[in-house]
Amino acid sequence: MKIWSLNEIHKFLNECKNERNYITFLLAIYTGMRRGEILGLKWSDIDFDKKVIHVNRSLAYVPNKGYILTTLKTKNSKRQIPISDNVVKELLIHKAKQEEWKKRLGKAYEDNDLVICTEMGTMQDPRNILRVMRRLCKSSGVTAIRFHDIRHTHASILISSGVDIVKVSARLGHANPKITLEIYAHLLPNIQDNVAETFENELNKHQ
Repeated sequence: MKIWSLNEIHKFLNECKNERNYITFLLAIYTGMRRGEILGLKWSDIDFDKKVIHVNRSLAYVPNKGYILTTLKTKNSKRQIPISDNVVKELLIHKAKQEEWKKRLGKAYEDNDLVICTEMGTMQDPRNILRVMRRLCKSSGVTAIRFHDIRHTHASILISSGVDIVKVSARLGHANPKITLEIYAHLLPNIQDNVAETFENELNKHQ
């Protein structure tokens, strides 16, 4: 598992600010969503007033069919992800750009309500995202990581900041917190260090 530092995140986002796929990477970094979930996201899944993304489907490769929108594998994968004001703002900017594509192409535009799509409105090939990411990693000088490692980066930042593992697990859509703990246990090396003192302090409060 390779993850980016906070500095690398800023460098990467600055590098891709003017790219068409900027919003794809921004969502990955700020929400920890899987690649397929981001590419399967529809505008109807986003509640801008409540600042929440509803994860309802995923773009997946099915043999003999190609890339199609599929239901999620587990009930925990179907979840709500709170988003920040900055993500809301960037999504609205992206939506405005998409409206320009629609006007320019007219009837040639295939409106599938997808947040991430080609300029024709069709589903975005995940392989193209990976090609863009490799190019941007190189040009920005950050560590070359997999797209899935952005998800690990998101989780690592939350855990290192002291966010409860149960909340992190729910945000990532893991089947249960045990899975999250198994993946990220190395980020909690000192979890036992002050347990004895904490217990004693609590007890001493009530003497």
